[in-house]
Formats: sequence, C-alpha cells, structure tokens
Amino acid sequence: MNSLKSLYYPGTTICSTSQYPLFLLFPNLYLLSIAESNIHGNRTQAIDSFIKSGYCQVHTPIPLGKDLERFIHLVNDLKNRKDDYASQLSNLTLAAMSTPGQNSADSRQEIVSSLLGESQLLPHKNGDEKKLQLWQARLVLAIGEILDQEEEEIALQLALLKDEEAELFNELQGKSVEFLEENPFEELSLILDNINPPSRGNTKKRFLSWKQLYNEGNIPAYDLLLTTSQDAADLIFESYEKKTDKTAVDLGQLSLPATVGTNEEDGLQAVHAFHKVDTELINTFADKLLQLKNSDSLQGSIDFESKLSSFSGSWEHHLEAHFPAKEFGRIPLAVYGFTDMSCPSLLEDGYLATDQNNGLMVIAETSSKRN
Repeated sequence: MNSLKSLYYPGTTICSTSQYPLFLLFPNLYLLSIAESNIHGNRTQAIDSFIKSGYCQVHTPIPLGKDLERFIHLVNDLKNRKDDYASQLSNLTLAAMSTPGQNSADSRQEIVSSLLGESQLLPHKNGDEKKLQLWQARLVLAIGEILDQEEEEIALQLALLKDEEAELFNELQGKSVEFLEENPFEELSLILDNINPPSRGNTKKRFLSWKQLYNEGNIPAYDLLLTTSQDAADLIFESYEKKTDKTAVDLGQLSLPATVGTNEEDGLQAVHAFHKVDTELINTFADKLLQLKNSDSLQGSIDFESKLSSFSGSWEHHLEAHFPAKEFGRIPLAVYGFTDMSCPSLLEDGYLATDQNNGLMVIAETSSKRN
C-alpha cells in the first residue's frame, strides 16, 4: 500500500483537469479547505469523485462553525454582485495583506465588520485580532478560488470560439471538416493558452494566507509538499535559503501527463486503471522518496541511484503505454529536498535547522509551456 502522503499548496481545491495527473503518483493527497463545507453555493466540488475514491482528503484547520453561513453569504456577494461593494471589499482584502501598521488593523476590522454584520469590533478583547486575520486569510483564498474558476471558464469559452471560428473558416473556403478522434492534450492546450496565471505578487498573498490557515493546526502528518506553481515553490526556496544559508537539494526529475482526461469522470477512470496495473511501480516511487526523507545525510545520498534515475526509465515506459505523449502531452515533475528540515518546519515563520527528517517538495508546474 502506498503510504506517501502529500500536502497540496497554496491552492485550496482541485478545479482543473490539468491537476488530475497528480493523483497518478500522489494518491494520498491532502488539501486545506477554507471552510468545513462547500462555500460556492450550488457549484459541485470539482473533486468529489476523487475524494470519495480515497485519492484526496480535505482538512479544515479551524472550522467556521456558527459563522459559516455568513461567510458563504459574503463569498456569494463577491462572486455574483457587480456593484462597488463587492469590488471594494475584494480590493480591501488583497491590499490589506501588504499594508503594515495601524492601517492593516483598521482594514481587517472593516472586513470582519462587513462579514459579521457588527458595527464595531473591540480590539482590546482577546482573540479579536487573530479572528480578523483569519477572516482576511479565508477571504484571500476564497477570492483566489473564484478567480481560478472564472479564469478557466473564460479560457474554455475562448477555446471553443476559436475552434468554431476555424471550422467556419474551413467551410467558407469549401474545405471539408474532418472529425478527428478526441485529443485531450490539444483540448487542454487550447484552454491553457488563454489562461492568465496569477501574478507573483498575488501568488505570494495567497501563499501567506494559506500558511496562516495551515498554522492553525489540525493537519494530519504528511511526507512532502506538492505544488503546481513555480512561484509558490520559489517562496519556499527563498525562505529556506534565508534561514539556513543553504540551497535545496535537487533530487531529480520525472514527467507526468499534461492531462489524463477531459473531465472528472474520465480522469478518475484513467487514474483507477493506471493504479490497478502499475501499483508496484507507484509504490517503488513512494519508497524512494520516503528513504530520502529519512536519510541521515541527504547531501551524501545524492548519487545516480538516489536521483530517481534508475526509476525514470521504467516510469517513462509505463507512462507512454497508458498516456502516449502525442495524445496526453507532458509536464515536468521536479523533486527537491531540504536537509534536516521537515516540511512542517519549512512552513514555520521562525524555524531553525534541526535533526528532524528531511523536507521534500515536488513541483509539477501545470502552467509551464508544453512540448
């Protein structure tokens, strides 16, 4: 059984088919949730099937409890209302992340007052400031989810329009329109070509909000950090180097399909089929990473074998058999290690090097240029 457990960051949901390939190598994926239930109204959670199948577990560090309905109401306002209230509140939330001093506290008070319907917050009460910060963090993450979803929906519509324009152009020129077999990679590429990824600044704001929620605890033990954003990974690298004067250890690269299906049902079936046939191969990968995590000398263990080179050939062969590159594309998957620095320590603000297990981070940048 695959015992490798991964914590996804800084996203709080899996909302795109481009993220489904992660489950091929990381079937025990943890997600931090903004709230203890769906905050997006009637929209079905994009990964319900993966959760029910046991590939993904969602954890809420600190549930909203009696404030859940109020938070959901605000999220719906942010998503659906087109008046100044929604735009001002969202701008206030994002701006407050980088505003120091009294202005920041005032901004947080204004946000939470709007959320809770309170005319005034009493700053001298214990817990008020922390509550304000957590509300703000949840809002930033919720806005991030909304923007990601809207960006993908717009990109999908643009891709469909371009496809229809090409068909119409061929018809006007008297060319016959051939109906080719469905190609998931081409469909995904059309969508990704029209998506504007988050700026580095917004990625940092989302990461800081995610980390604030994470540090409330209630997260089960895990073995590695997993991200699809190079910018988010760079924030971990920079923090580690600043605190330790060391650089992360490059443990090698593999590849993943750019997609495993055009929708959740197809993706889940593809992941199921792959795991059924290649369980031993996936477990071998997990064992290699766990060995590196527990190594007494991560730097000293970096040789040809430990850089995943011996695994890579077999992996690529099996990958091509299930997901041919021509049809499903490829994205790079990079593995890094942090000597004597566990993953939880990497996410602490004031960590120091210890004799704990080594930290591991995997980057599978879904927005990188496809080959």
